[in-house]
Amino acid sequence: MIEFFALMMVMMVMSQIDAIPRRNKQPHIIYIIADDMGWNDVSFHGSNQIPTPNIDALAFNGIILNSHYVQAICTPSRAALMTGKYPIHTGMQGIPILAAEPRGLPEGKILPQYLKDLGYATHAIGKWHLGYHTVNYTPTYRGFDSHLGYFNGFVSYYDYILQARSNMSGFDMRRNLTTAWDLAGRYATDLFTDHAIDIINHHNPKQPLFIFLAHLAVHAGNPGKLLEAPQEVIDRFRYIKEPNRRTYAAMVAKLDESVGRVVRALQKRGMLQDSIIVFLADNGAPTVGIYPNWGSNYPFRGVKETLWEGGVRGVALLWSANLQNVPRVSNQLMHITDWLPTLYSAAGGNGQSLEKKMDGLDLWSNLVYNRTSRRNSVLLNIDERTKNSAIRLRHWKLIIGTVSNGTMDDFFGDSGDAPEVPPYDPVAVVKSSAGQAIAAVQGRKVTPVRAISFLRKQATVKCIGTSSSNCWPRPGQSCLFDLQSDPCEHKDVSNRYPLIADQLRREIVRFAKDFQEQINQPEDLEGADPARWNYTWSPWIDCQWDDQFEYCNTATYYSKRSHAYLHYQ
Repeated sequence: MIEFFALMMVMMVMSQIDAIPRRNKQPHIIYIIADDMGWNDVSFHGSNQIPTPNIDALAFNGIILNSHYVQAICTPSRAALMTGKYPIHTGMQGIPILAAEPRGLPEGKILPQYLKDLGYATHAIGKWHLGYHTVNYTPTYRGFDSHLGYFNGFVSYYDYILQARSNMSGFDMRRNLTTAWDLAGRYATDLFTDHAIDIINHHNPKQPLFIFLAHLAVHAGNPGKLLEAPQEVIDRFRYIKEPNRRTYAAMVAKLDESVGRVVRALQKRGMLQDSIIVFLADNGAPTVGIYPNWGSNYPFRGVKETLWEGGVRGVALLWSANLQNVPRVSNQLMHITDWLPTLYSAAGGNGQSLEKKMDGLDLWSNLVYNRTSRRNSVLLNIDERTKNSAIRLRHWKLIIGTVSNGTMDDFFGDSGDAPEVPPYDPVAVVKSSAGQAIAAVQGRKVTPVRAISFLRKQATVKCIGTSSSNCWPRPGQSCLFDLQSDPCEHKDVSNRYPLIADQLRREIVRFAKDFQEQINQPEDLEGADPARWNYTWSPWIDCQWDDQFEYCNTATYYSKRSHAYLHYQ
């Protein structure tokens, strides 16, 4: 109680400080995605095990979005972000795009194209995973001025090789469409960070900038080297006894360092005060599964691929110098589809110019002024093949069926509360690169150390009871949870509230009447085989028609240009 009143006094003083002068200009938008990051893997959610001072600095000076929902797996989440539509309305609700699968995000205007209409320079960095079998599906054909990154779902952190199946391996790193052989050997998180900073340093601040920084971190890599990080960083986490979790912690630390470097670069260029920064995870951590990364969704149930809170309730925050009544922890509902209309509004766009059938809502004014959210429900997914679906309405959540025979429906992940874990250091948040950059912009309005502990407690989800549940749904079966009293989905209350369960089932049925079937395609193992394209993952459909393009990496291309055929070793 004393802490509460202390924080209230701090907030009252901060609210009385003169507002920082704002420039009447379109904001720069920096959108950072962490791949497969768990709820418990940022320290602003209450765990001391993996300190994330730079990410925390943004969180504790902005809005912690504690009820932000995403899709359960990567391609559907990215499709939802780019289109503002639930994946069931684009046919992208199923499994991610496979390396040899001739499929991509269907035609239609997407986020970077809308922002280009408003005069933005648009740059994609890192993971794409929305199609590349023809060049028309690649980033620079979908609204981005440039792309440095990889087309598929993941690569290894140093050599940028993707191994698909046991007999198909290829290099996957591109500058736009050109294979970036020269970059091999650099740690991927550093590579993408350096490129983001280079864009910032060479950008004309008078033009609004959109950077889509989709990190490889902290996704697992290829079998045999699932987790990779610099050894000197791994050594900082010797107090974590589980060796895989220790390496994962180093990967998170490098990601946090990246965030700090990008924020500092914006401040040095005089762009931070005019920037919006979003940081979020695309789905929960795969603590177990085909490509485990030892991330933790504690205390939530489930992992990546599941519709439990551990799979779809993701890490998220928003920072901008223009936000009012901050810092704060928001428990209002938000979905990844909301970012397109929200950022378009923040950029000065008129919502009437957006496609009418979007599922996302413009929440910009709600976020800026802490108004009640327009969203009171979220369709988490309907998968017509696995018969797995879920929906949240206010604080009620209904989940039907399961995936992988229920093997991922349990409680997984490290709590991070071992006695050997060092205590949390709020001073490190203030002294971090991001913290110092924010202080340079916000001055006296920066959140003081004494307020951070209280905010952190607000952002920490506590669950009553043991890690068990009375409901394990099989196909056709459902569970109803009251997330207000049971955020960890322990107790099915459908027998107690049958009318609410029926209402949510009817909502799912209503959505199911207006959905597009999954557009997954059979793999083209012969055409896509990297061995055909100098051991690179290339837009093979185009290359089969004409292999003289540079992006095909064939002997035909190199011989026509009279220099040696580069065969990647």
